[in-house]
Amino acid sequence: MASVDIVIPCFNYAHFLPQCVQSVLIQGIEDVRIVIIDNASTDNSVEVAHRLAASDDRIEVICHQANLGSHASFNEGVDLARADYFMILCADDLLVPGALCLGVALLDRFQEVSFVLGKHSAPLAGNDIPALVANADGWTLTDGDRLIEMCCRKMKFNLTAHAMLVRTSMQKAVGHYRPTVPLLDDLEMALRLARRGSVAELSVPLAIIREHTTNISQVMWQDALRRLQEYETVLDSFFAHEGSTMPNSPRLYRTVRRHLAAAAYWSAISHLMRGKRTAGMDLFKFGRRLDPASMLLPPIGHLFRTDGSLKRAKRFILEALGGARQ
Repeated sequence: MASVDIVIPCFNYAHFLPQCVQSVLIQGIEDVRIVIIDNASTDNSVEVAHRLAASDDRIEVICHQANLGSHASFNEGVDLARADYFMILCADDLLVPGALCLGVALLDRFQEVSFVLGKHSAPLAGNDIPALVANADGWTLTDGDRLIEMCCRKMKFNLTAHAMLVRTSMQKAVGHYRPTVPLLDDLEMALRLARRGSVAELSVPLAIIREHTTNISQVMWQDALRRLQEYETVLDSFFAHEGSTMPNSPRLYRTVRRHLAAAAYWSAISHLMRGKRTAGMDLFKFGRRLDPASMLLPPIGHLFRTDGSLKRAKRFILEALGGARQ
């Protein structure tokens, strides 16, 4: 069986780290190396990491004396990778039992695949690792450029890129995570890797995110403008580099900016309907900067293109009408 390197960046996640590591060890991959990179934690993460390493010689620990930021740990992991396949697994995430073997089997079978994604799953609120219940034989293979185009034309950027099983040679070719993309760096990396080959998507989750208050992405998902700004940052970076050589790159870039502007329009409307004038006007300004034409007439097409948009629009309208009658 192929070899796998799992890099686990950690900052103050001592209480999550043992279960994260255990979720890797139970995968049944014989040739696996786990590298825990502690980024100057102030809790007992270092102590926990060394205790785990003492119990299994497949575990290594690297400790930083200063907090260098998450990108430094990600990129250190990229540099350290030497196995056939490579994954960055944050210390508050968990691998789903059996999923890693499925990903390895696909990379072994299809040499044109650059990386493997899992199916989206709800964040884990408790401590129990879910069983692998979906069809283990279910998977799809998609050309990388086709996947990118579909994401841009349909505004479907819900790729489960928080944990990807990557062919190490592809990761080395793509290079480091860019510090200019602070939050959705995993999405940008997935788009970059997709330019290198096909993408395999499992019918089961590869890894799941824990639901907790210290997860840095929670702030972004609760702020509509911040979320759209981060998507813009990802797309600007991608189309300025790897995406610039795609067929019809300028047209695709204009299309996705129009979609972001349309999303900003409807988000602005919903904020205004709820009395959040400042947030609504900020969203209008953001959309007008991206695509002024989208702000002149309601971009109805966005409601049919984006999953759940019609349902949300109906709910907001009913709430507004209800408030007006009172």
